[in-house]
Amino acid sequence: MKISNQFTSSIKAMLPAVAFACATQSATAQINELPRVTPESVGISSKVIANYFDSVMSLKDTEIHSVLLMRHGKVIGEIHPAPFKAEYGHTLFSASKTFTCAAIGIAIKENLLRIDDRLATFFPDLLPEKVSSRLAAITIRDLLTMNSGFNQTDDVRNNETEWVKKYLAIDVVAEPGTKFKYDSMDTYLLAAIIQKVTGQNVFDYLKQRMFEPLHITEANWETSPEGINCGGWGLYLQSESLAKFGQLLLNKGSWQGKEIIPASWVEEMMKPHVSETGGDSYCYQMWKCDNPNTARADGAYGQYVIVMPNEDMVAVVTQVITKGDAGKREQHMLFKNVLSAIKSGALTKSAADFKRLQKKSASYVLPYAEGKSAATSKAVFNKTFTLDKNANGWKSVRIVKDGKNIKLLIDTEECGTNEIECGYRKWTLSEVATKFPSNARGDTKGAFSGFTSPFKASASYGWTGDGKLNVKIHYVDWMSSVKLQFDFSKNQMTLQENYKSKASLMRFKSILC
Repeated sequence: MKISNQFTSSIKAMLPAVAFACATQSATAQINELPRVTPESVGISSKVIANYFDSVMSLKDTEIHSVLLMRHGKVIGEIHPAPFKAEYGHTLFSASKTFTCAAIGIAIKENLLRIDDRLATFFPDLLPEKVSSRLAAITIRDLLTMNSGFNQTDDVRNNETEWVKKYLAIDVVAEPGTKFKYDSMDTYLLAAIIQKVTGQNVFDYLKQRMFEPLHITEANWETSPEGINCGGWGLYLQSESLAKFGQLLLNKGSWQGKEIIPASWVEEMMKPHVSETGGDSYCYQMWKCDNPNTARADGAYGQYVIVMPNEDMVAVVTQVITKGDAGKREQHMLFKNVLSAIKSGALTKSAADFKRLQKKSASYVLPYAEGKSAATSKAVFNKTFTLDKNANGWKSVRIVKDGKNIKLLIDTEECGTNEIECGYRKWTLSEVATKFPSNARGDTKGAFSGFTSPFKASASYGWTGDGKLNVKIHYVDWMSSVKLQFDFSKNQMTLQENYKSKASLMRFKSILC
């Protein structure tokens, strides 16, 4: 790890838990590879960064998992509110699209395809018996700009196993190139094209060409039932890896003096191509921002990589926005409060301000489960609460006392029994099955395909005065969390997922010792 000479000694003396510490990491952790400097060294006050972090953390309707800011290719501030950590990966949802777009640009550079190549020509054996003139006219460019004209539907990825064939068979309801309709399956078809012309899925194609040069080793990408990376969603990365990608775009496709993505393609990626979207202009698998000459990779529930060439900055945010326009408000905070405070040269050193920033950055903690440590009744321990059939596939929950902690043994239809340890006023870590986390894309056929390692769950608990048990579980290397409340007097449990507005009610069918 490289760190500027400024405040090196003070950094070493400060909080070992902060991201600037040089703790030994595994090969896959790969954090702290980007250079870290003081905000003052690049023209920004530590106070400004600290105030921005406070503002973001105080926003309603969002649950922040990470924020990372870079200027001049150097990290100037980052937060990973507990129980999240820098080494944990995160699913990016539609921010994955920008990586697929990068693969298209590299393939064009390698003369494997052209932007005006027709979709139908890549899959002659998968076309419907009658090919409409509109289907025949769809180009790679139309897919990049979400102007394919397909009658967008989730039915294919939720119910079918042959996604390319089934999607090519749906109606093309608009002339290609004439009507914007955001459709993740457009990006899936781009991923399928990459696999068709290279003989590799998008992940493997990018691995040698982009991930390895950027030393991104923890990446994973969900695959469809037909073995194609999902393209429009499903990429899994650490925040620092996401920042590297943002810096790559800021560098016009170059990394350490080597061209990874053609500069001309990066320019096209970040240039508006469609303005009639009902909101921000659409680029090639990116969105324009309100700040001039700024574009972002954008994923559901608030996953962002914001590239700001005018300010030579990159911002990364991972989170779960629960409702409303929290994402827009976050971006405006960044543009108004941080960018407006940038000075042209280095600022006067302030070791005290920088130390306060580091202390604050390490102090953020997401709320624990509410309640007290002591149970009103011990009669609930070592009992198995069998549940009525439910959408989450939970069969039963057993509650076990384990010193000051409790353990939940959750038996599921698909993933067997998962044991989750819960701490009081602290986050306690457990490993769970690969497919166990609550999944916002759980309806997708083959969700989690391509993932082999177990996920991590951090949990806390609290007892209310009327004997209810509250539990909060964060799947810290995914994105989701659940709040559980056991009401033993009514023989029921409510489950609230962070990405849903409505809680689920599960009744105890029977109680076994």
